[in-house]
Amino acid sequence: MIKKTSPIFSGITISLLVLFVTLLSIRFLDVEIAVRIMKFLKSLSSLHKATENIPDILLYLVIIGTIIMWVIYFYRSHEKIQDVKMHFLKLAATTLPAAYILKLYFQFVFGRTNVRLFLDSKVPLRFHWFHEIGSGCFPSGHMTVFTAFGTAIWLYFPHYRRPVLITLLILAVALIATDYHFLSDVISGAYLGFLITYFLWLGFNKYEKKA
Repeated sequence: MIKKTSPIFSGITISLLVLFVTLLSIRFLDVEIAVRIMKFLKSLSSLHKATENIPDILLYLVIIGTIIMWVIYFYRSHEKIQDVKMHFLKLAATTLPAAYILKLYFQFVFGRTNVRLFLDSKVPLRFHWFHEIGSGCFPSGHMTVFTAFGTAIWLYFPHYRRPVLITLLILAVALIATDYHFLSDVISGAYLGFLITYFLWLGFNKYEKKA
């Protein structure tokens, strides 16, 4: 007889594995990958200039996306429409701002030196604990927010799981390939985004069962 693995045990195991991979990346891979990518970008001046000052519109995307989803949610509630889309809208509209706020908090806690600052200005690469908000890059904010949103889609629309996974992989590669994030930033951001949505989903389900 095969014993079922406890969800808590599985969660701890996965978290420890992610932690191990993240620490391994910080110790052995981050700098090597970032330096090699920067050498390649500088060998192509036009590509280097194109990736040098990419505007950060994440906050605007979060605000606009959150507002649109809540508007649709309340409109459908007024029309007394209850389906899987309603559950998705509530989860996604909650997890987007939650993910953005939590990524700011963790970047403040870890205060890791920005990749470009480290490469271009030769600023020492370290974790400045509880440094000023907006100065850190660990975990990746883009990866956190988009993974949180992607997880909501994954949970409610299984037929979109492959496109979601492909999109997140493309985003991860783009963040690393433009030297805006270290590999460990992306790994930690993806896992943080997943955890935020997953626990919100569990909370909503538990509340709805009691209601």
